[in-house]
Amino acid sequence: MPDTEFVEAIYQRYLGRAADEVGKAHYLHLLGDGWRRARVLKDLRRSAEARCYAQYRRRRVAIADFMRQEQPPLLPTDLRRLPLPKPRIALLGTCLAEGLLQVALDQGWPMRHYLADSGLQNVGPEIAPDQFDAVLVNLTLRSILGMAVDGGEGDLFHLRSDLDITQVQEQALMRLRQVMDRLLVGMPAGLPVFFLAFLEPPPQLFGVFGRNRHRSLYALVRALNDAMEQALVEQGRAYFFEINDIRQYYGDATAYDGYDAHYTHHSLSAVSLQGEWIYRDILERLEGAMRVLRAEDPVKLIITDLDNTLWRGVLAEEDEIVPWQHTEGWPLGYAEALLECKRRGILLAICSKNDEGPTRERFQQLWGQRLRLEDFCSVQINWQPKSQNIAEILRITNMLPDYALFIDDNPLEIAEVTREYPQIRTLTGDPERWRHVLLYAPETQVAQVTEESGQRTALVQAKKVRDAEAQSMDRDAWLQSLNLTLRFDRIVDAGHSRYARALELLNRTNQFNTTGQRWSNAEMQDWLASGGWLLAARGEDRFANHGLVALALLRGHGIEQVVLSCRVFGLGIESALLVEALRQMQEHGHADFVGHFTATGRNDACRDFWPAHGFTQEAGSSLWRGSMEPDAPTWIRSEGG
Repeated sequence: MPDTEFVEAIYQRYLGRAADEVGKAHYLHLLGDGWRRARVLKDLRRSAEARCYAQYRRRRVAIADFMRQEQPPLLPTDLRRLPLPKPRIALLGTCLAEGLLQVALDQGWPMRHYLADSGLQNVGPEIAPDQFDAVLVNLTLRSILGMAVDGGEGDLFHLRSDLDITQVQEQALMRLRQVMDRLLVGMPAGLPVFFLAFLEPPPQLFGVFGRNRHRSLYALVRALNDAMEQALVEQGRAYFFEINDIRQYYGDATAYDGYDAHYTHHSLSAVSLQGEWIYRDILERLEGAMRVLRAEDPVKLIITDLDNTLWRGVLAEEDEIVPWQHTEGWPLGYAEALLECKRRGILLAICSKNDEGPTRERFQQLWGQRLRLEDFCSVQINWQPKSQNIAEILRITNMLPDYALFIDDNPLEIAEVTREYPQIRTLTGDPERWRHVLLYAPETQVAQVTEESGQRTALVQAKKVRDAEAQSMDRDAWLQSLNLTLRFDRIVDAGHSRYARALELLNRTNQFNTTGQRWSNAEMQDWLASGGWLLAARGEDRFANHGLVALALLRGHGIEQVVLSCRVFGLGIESALLVEALRQMQEHGHADFVGHFTATGRNDACRDFWPAHGFTQEAGSSLWRGSMEPDAPTWIRSEGG
């Protein structure tokens, strides 16, 4: 190869970077003076940079080998099915963020580092929204503390007796908010922004008998994290990104530089084993957070076996049952994870081969009030094939198998179910792993826990009673007997009390969703600011208050998206919602209307929504046009609007 290409090649191979102009000119000059290439190569490899890079590569290989053999990552991928490209990240921070950048680039992440201090005098970088999927901000602790201390020296103030640390904390909290506000003002609309938590120093600084949790740097940094989280929740356009639990999972011994440098340096090491793991999991958590915001492939229903799954052993074979012997250890942790998933709004169900009556009694005997059968929206205990019982659970919950997770200790039962439902996700094998997966997998996370989340199980149980009654009555008479009432809300900004639930319904609905579009919080707020608004319908009948169950996105004369909760299919709520939407749009001067439909492969339930209400499809497009208001269901009473 030509000399120029040779120099470029050895720089990449032995320094891991492109040749700089000075270095390239130096070696080209030596080659021109008669140096052989072997001598040039030897000279380059003797340089301090080459020796450092060789050491780094050896460490990287050792770390990679060890990581393949040892401790599993904190963030599980057991439930992941959709291979998606890694998000494009704009990383804002000082040199302290370079370790994260290096790991990201080594693992193929499309990340760009913008050098940005956390001072108020600095102007944030201009970030092109079409080039990135998210922004990750690493604030500099020393800068925040420096602005809070007279003289600007924020390194050792916490050990000065002449400084009031309470006043410093108040100043630091104020400066933190100012810095965050300054950064957010310059962020592109619709781009999710994540603020990394500050690394919290170890509490043991003032000695064994010192008051380490009171008026200390440890307490101050924790207060900064608390304030950062609260401020981001209140403004609703960015997110607090916790990383201290990842540190705790792997340990700080060689990762956190507070043991070697000083506590306010606030840095991790990318060349240590633990530092490598921590940065890797920060990236994995960021990717998972993006999945959660987009509601990509979530788990909405967990179906669990009982014997050797929710408790140790087969209770029917026990002569005497001592509860703690069957629930202590991993079963108690598994139950804890199930209840946390229920709090997040995930439905729970039981599918077990057993005699129902005795098994219900044993369940109560074992779990008492800690875990109750009422926590499960469906309990199927019999000797039928488990695939048949799961079919009944899916029918009751009106759930697609794509969003269900089946957990059973017996691989044969797993195989029988997956033959009937290839789309269903499953867990088996090591039961100590189940709790971890349920608590940490992105597929079981939610962007926000709403009021409806805690009521979801009771609402499905009410649906079972309602559906059972429908089987014994004439349909028209049954609909009239429901005493169904809809109350409408007009949502024009994120300050509305039902905004969070509306966004949740929009992003978690698949079957009755006319376009399938997902919305981030920032995207929705920008859409509302552009003149759009949400018409939300809350439903209540004599069985239950169902909360917010239907939503239409309206702008101008367009109905851009309609969604309906699967819990209320077949009641005509979508028709009443459309009637109200058209009525309100007519009040704003519109006489013709445009609806949108995009087939997603999962939304066949609403394929006929527009033609059934008198809309006609525009040739060759996804648009449906109409001008006549359809008849409102006579069995539904509408209020509000």
